[in-house]
Amino acid sequence: MTAVFPPTTAEDLLALCAGEWLSLRSSFQPAVSDDDWHASDRGELKIQWAPTNNGHGGLGTMVISGPNQSEGNLNFDSNGGLSSGEGHQGHWKLQADGSLELSHNDFHCQITETIWFRKPNLRLRSLLIWRAGELQGARFCSEIRRVSR
Repeated sequence: MTAVFPPTTAEDLLALCAGEWLSLRSSFQPAVSDDDWHASDRGELKIQWAPTNNGHGGLGTMVISGPNQSEGNLNFDSNGGLSSGEGHQGHWKLQADGSLELSHNDFHCQITETIWFRKPNLRLRSLLIWRAGELQGARFCSEIRRVSR
């Protein structure tokens, strides 16, 4: 884990993401019937951050493992480009408030995720999914780093 808090660069924020996290998630789907418009659950995430030290314009790769042992990769380059192991392309931007915004298109939807830290061991994420200018869903996650088992 990086010693820089609050993180002031994308590299610092991405390094701070590494670890095992207990995630409390709330999901919302405004177009769904009255009874099923929201759901809450908890899960575990394991995030590994591997910075790129080859001088070719890459920041590094984030490997994310979910509770069902599924794994995904996000590759960050230094000019704001973002790509996933599934071939999705997008971009990232470090905001003035220290949050990191990730955006990409997936199945005709625009997805925007924002990641920020309140404390070194408390990470917050929000996700918005848009299709044709209409909000399709949203998710909010509060995540606490596991420091011991």
